[in-house]
Amino acid sequence: MFAALTLGSLLAVLPSPTPAPTPTLPPVIIRTITTARCTTLHEMMRPIGYVTRRNDDAFRAMAFATQKFLSNFMPGDVPTIADLQASLGSSNGSGTALNGTGTPMSTSLSASRGNDQLVYGPSQILSAARIDSVAQQIFGNIMVERAFLTKSYKKFPKGKNPKVDAMRRAAQNVMTLQEALANRYEQFAGTYFDGMDLARMTANNQSGVATLKMTLRELLLGDTRGLASDTPRKLSPNDPFLGYKSVNQLARDGNPGEVLTALKGQEFAFTSTLIHTYNVCHQSHYILAPIHTMPAPSPKP
Repeated sequence: MFAALTLGSLLAVLPSPTPAPTPTLPPVIIRTITTARCTTLHEMMRPIGYVTRRNDDAFRAMAFATQKFLSNFMPGDVPTIADLQASLGSSNGSGTALNGTGTPMSTSLSASRGNDQLVYGPSQILSAARIDSVAQQIFGNIMVERAFLTKSYKKFPKGKNPKVDAMRRAAQNVMTLQEALANRYEQFAGTYFDGMDLARMTANNQSGVATLKMTLRELLLGDTRGLASDTPRKLSPNDPFLGYKSVNQLARDGNPGEVLTALKGQEFAFTSTLIHTYNVCHQSHYILAPIHTMPAPSPKP
């Protein structure tokens, strides 16, 4: 008992061991390099990249609206010119023969004096209006992108810094093809609304009504078919403009599928430049996985 009390007393007066101090981590040092390239990255590339993503969403919405427009011709399918002519009737005759060799629905619609309900039904008018509205939004976004580009040229004149010039060239290529693709959609919408009430205003007889409606259907289908295509295409890194001499020639003369394919390639090149420059300016190590197939816009918004 005495030994136990003595031991307890000794333990009571012994000093408690001091806990070891927690090691302090060294401060995280983030290096930010300030150069013309880094300034261009933050004041031009990143804002344009953000607007480009919004434009991509808009292009998907227009592709979806185009698919909805076409579904009224043949639900669940995109018709060819031959399909359209077969449903409408041959144009190599006169009178009832001109518009009487198609389906009963197309025969009656072709002979009527009013708008062609196969083309100007309520759903299709809404789809075309949607295409027109979104195209205008894209044009506005491109104006915003160009404002950033103009500001960059004022700050760093062309020819003073080759790497800055290359960054701006990547941005300009994207904008050129964005505008070209939006123009293709706007061209369809313009053709569509210009043709409204045309049969009532210009056709003098039943044969003329049918001929006019057939021509308009073929024209609209030709405009629309490439805009709603979902066939993947391959883009060669050695031929970014698909055989055209320049991005401007492609934008002017390329079909919608070619413009879309090249746009996806130029967006990838733009993003690669952006990420590489970001790594240089921030001492980071982000990477961008390569894309081998350039998909067409999704039919879903």
